[in-house]
Amino acid sequence: MHLYIHIPFCDSKCGYCAFFSKINQDDLIAPYFDALLKDLKHQIEYFNIKKLSSIFVGGGTPNFVDSKYYDKIFEVLKPLCIADCEITLESNPNLLKESWLLHLKNLGLNRLSLGVQSFYADKLNMLERNHSIRDILHAFEIAHKHLSNISLDLIYDCKLDSKIRLEQEILNAINLKVNHISAYSLSIDPSSRFGKKKRYELQSNDGFGEFIKICLENHGFNQYEVSNFAYRNKCRHNLGYWRGNEYLGIGVSAVGRIRDIRYYTSPNLQNYIRNPLKKEKEYLSKKDLEFENIFLGLRSEIGVDKTILNKNKLKIVLDEGLCHESNQRIYSNNFFIADSLSLYLS
Repeated sequence: MHLYIHIPFCDSKCGYCAFFSKINQDDLIAPYFDALLKDLKHQIEYFNIKKLSSIFVGGGTPNFVDSKYYDKIFEVLKPLCIADCEITLESNPNLLKESWLLHLKNLGLNRLSLGVQSFYADKLNMLERNHSIRDILHAFEIAHKHLSNISLDLIYDCKLDSKIRLEQEILNAINLKVNHISAYSLSIDPSSRFGKKKRYELQSNDGFGEFIKICLENHGFNQYEVSNFAYRNKCRHNLGYWRGNEYLGIGVSAVGRIRDIRYYTSPNLQNYIRNPLKKEKEYLSKKDLEFENIFLGLRSEIGVDKTILNKNKLKIVLDEGLCHESNQRIYSNNFFIADSLSLYLS
């Protein structure tokens, strides 16, 4: 079983961010963690959870919150973690403190995901990131003292990007000796603050995905999902999603799936604190689950069982070299067109 925990608190709100996050809500941190604990205990008991193979704490900004708030959460989780349970926390470079990292490491943290996004000051400013190049270097200096499994996030397809600049971004990331890079094409969600701006002011039309892929592969980073590249230590938590495994979702605006039921917690922070056990349920049909398997499988190295694909259309994409077959499973030859393939083959 996989577990996702959402921490919604931030020191600033990036203009492109469409995830549920709040600023200036520090007074709600303590009651929120009380609600998290109640939610966690209830789901573990209700679903009879005996083992956890991965835990991912995302946000928001998990390292905005004092490390002491995680004590009771991990007191409940530790007995359920398998021996090599992957435990990831997302962090922002400007807020990473050595005392915080050591505390979380003692609780079980063994993987850190740092939201770098760029090594250029003008691009960080455009993206409204609240950290500097110096913050990035300092954060990695701290992280490498205590952890070996470190991931870094980059954003591309910005108006300021060029091949020369992006190649330098990748070199900077490689030089920090990370073993995993998540590279995301900038997307402007209508619900984000950037969504109110004109798209052409922020996004590049060049489409640098293939260029990013080639650069990273030249440095030994293998693409195993459309946005994820591993030198070693692929993210086992995300692989669980792409394999169609069940997962728990804890926290405001979190999502979980057990068998054929997807459940949603409240998307309102105060309402979640008042009643963290309230969930909205969505009952998934066999067709729903199959489409989800196709969509997630084709955009990653997981692939798809060929028996759930349209046979006539499958022959066409195989003949055209868009996919290949191995051991009765179908794999996309280009993850960047996987969404279109999924719609065509389902």
